[in-house]
Amino acid sequence: MLDPPRRNCHGWSVVLLLLIVEVSATPQANPTADTVFVFIQKTSGAANFGSQHLFEHIVNDLQGYLKSNKIASVVRTDDFSSGVALPVSAVQEMARNANATYLLYVVVDRPVMKWLKLTVACYNASGQPMWAEEASATKEFSRGKGERDTLEHLHKKLDARIGQPGLRSATLEEQQTPTKAPGPTSVAEVQLTTASAAATPAATEEIHGESPRSIQLASGTPVHLFVAETISSKTAKMGDTVKLQVLGDVKVGDLVVIANKAPGIGRIETVESAGRAWHAGRLIVKLQTVTLVNRKEQQLEAWNASKGADTGAATEWTNAVIQSYGFALLALPFAPLQHGNQALLYKGTLLDAVTTGDALLRRDEIEGAQPKPPEPRSGPANAIIYYPDLGHGSSVDIWCGQLRVGRLRRGGKLTLTLPPARYWLRLGSGGRAMVTPLEVESGAEQYVSVVVTRATSTQLETYWPPHLSVVPHDIGEAQSADTTTAKSQHVLTADKFDVSQLQADPHKKPK
Repeated sequence: MLDPPRRNCHGWSVVLLLLIVEVSATPQANPTADTVFVFIQKTSGAANFGSQHLFEHIVNDLQGYLKSNKIASVVRTDDFSSGVALPVSAVQEMARNANATYLLYVVVDRPVMKWLKLTVACYNASGQPMWAEEASATKEFSRGKGERDTLEHLHKKLDARIGQPGLRSATLEEQQTPTKAPGPTSVAEVQLTTASAAATPAATEEIHGESPRSIQLASGTPVHLFVAETISSKTAKMGDTVKLQVLGDVKVGDLVVIANKAPGIGRIETVESAGRAWHAGRLIVKLQTVTLVNRKEQQLEAWNASKGADTGAATEWTNAVIQSYGFALLALPFAPLQHGNQALLYKGTLLDAVTTGDALLRRDEIEGAQPKPPEPRSGPANAIIYYPDLGHGSSVDIWCGQLRVGRLRRGGKLTLTLPPARYWLRLGSGGRAMVTPLEVESGAEQYVSVVVTRATSTQLETYWPPHLSVVPHDIGEAQSADTTTAKSQHVLTADKFDVSQLQADPHKKPK
């Protein structure tokens, strides 16, 4: 009862939302004030059968509950995982980095026989369980009533815990004590606050004691990175290094402290190869460091967890039984011999991290290492459309405006040289094809990826409906490097197209 995250860890397909809740008092003013680290996680049931709105509603409700009980909070959000639960040790490490006194581990579940189930477990700084509470609603309730009754039930149980570890209310004196950095009270506001704090030298100097000779890179500064090489659970080993690359400059005031394309390093903490009985592979990567413009290393805090994609075996066997009038049941005992899919962290996968620990940097070193501004661009632009080979999907026709400009197979790419303007890209000529607008800038090199997402239709048939997506330049450059140029007979060359037809809006009927 006291350790639900450990009991069900391997069965969860998760989307994580991290909340850091800090008592609003400085350590000097109130050394006994608690800091509570709240970690909220979906189970596979909540991910598959519950909406994102449900999860956000629960997050907002818990946030409001903490606030109403005078547990002043600063909220930070991070998506740490894309398919598998992080180990409790990883969550405890994040809590330690936040100097938290307690960890509240919140699990949002949608069991088979219940609309909703919420579990809250409290741990101390040493990772020992302190208490746990659970609330749920049966399927006899309507959806809205089930959510309301579950939350009300949880509130009553937590009310009895107010004043205990993890839920100690701030006293009047603590509430009136000014904070080091007043934080937002909503998920949306925190990112703006973090960015503005990093971009305001005067405020940073006042809080952290900067001087004209130094600048402060505050702990918790966001850093966006992407994976520079594809990692597979079949070949990876625990302890292997993962190469990363920064996406976008990170600044303090007007100075770049972490440059775009700067290298970063991650480490594989857990790896499990796929096995029989559809056992999916697993990968857990910890982001470790990033290189500053002065060539020094800065510690990061972030994790990424992923597992192999669903094999679709249940759908395939159901179809086989139906189509064979039940004779496929004779082969069903051999089904567990099938392997699951490997976990793959694809090249170009975007990861979000934050710096950990305040870093005081010499101003002259940072100023002397500033990257050169990009040169002005002019003239026609290149739009590179590429189709990453991720193991599924078939050939697609690329349309721009009213013209079919080429056909791509998996692993292929084509380049369109276009004058600056707005263009409309799509796959196929049908009226239902998803249209992707592309703003072509003068002299630019822009990338568009064919994206294939897995889905299941109501006829129990698995398919992958593709669409086009404009991606950041550096990610597109890295991903398209592993593709090959399409054959000329499958590409419309510049001497054969009419620019006006390429720029035509497919939403409008031709006159």
